Amino acid sequence: MRCEETQEFITGLVDNELSHDERDYIEVHLKNCQRCLFIYEQERELKKVIRSAGAGVNAPAHLRGRILSDRRLFAEKNNLAGGWKSLFWPWKTGLRPAFVGATVLVLVVTGLYVMWPTEEPAALAVLRTHEKIVGNVIAFKRAGNSQEVKELLFRSVGAAFVPMEYDFSMAGLHVAGGLVQEVGGRKVLVSVYEGEGSPVSCYTFLGEETDAPANAAVVFDPAKGKNFYTFSRGRINGVLQRVGERICILVSEMPLEELIALARSVA
Repeated sequence: MRCEETQEFITGLVDNELSHDERDYIEVHLKNCQRCLFIYEQERELKKVIRSAGAGVNAPAHLRGRILSDRRLFAEKNNLAGGWKSLFWPWKTGLRPAFVGATVLVLVVTGLYVMWPTEEPAALAVLRTHEKIVGNVIAFKRAGNSQEVKELLFRSVGAAFVPMEYDFSMAGLHVAGGLVQEVGGRKVLVSVYEGEGSPVSCYTFLGEETDAPANAAVVFDPAKGKNFYTFSRGRINGVLQRVGERICILVSEMPLEELIALARSVA
């Protein structure tokens, strides 16, 4: 089977819509063709991302009503299925890899974002968010190494700034992945460290020391010539410091004294 023929059946393979014989033919081709295998993996990832993103999206009732009542969208209901397919899926197989790649990138970047209530200060919001990350309420994009996490987050903010990079291996922690949040119109990059003991989340955003909570305790490190601001919410602790134009907040359930020591050791 040629590549052009195989690519026509890839969607059916992902959606489990092929006959037994068709599936056998396609799988044999994929074992020997890296190009088609790459396209297949892209489409499978696309469907996975769409399902994941769609599960957490619920349009407001008034918006659904406006869409369903718009005659421009539903003027010819008989051709609705074909119309949607022509809008969202290029006919030419040569365009398909680029389309899938671009769509996956858009959905992955979109899926990385988590919205905060705008009225809640950033420094306090990170404590709440860390609790949800640890509790698997908020998922983050896992990556193989710190460079992969850095590039993922860097691209997500249009290369405006880079996340703080720390080596916590002395504490038995290694970077596991990241996500992007938004509060008050500002992007916040989150690197998640896991391993021995309590996980640590590192939040990086453009800001000032005034982003620290008003009731935060201030610890001045004379050797480093900088302030560290500490604050807590229940069992979740945070340590804020300024690095140039960036603010870094380390958040963890580890004792506050240990978290301060960890922050000072890598500052």
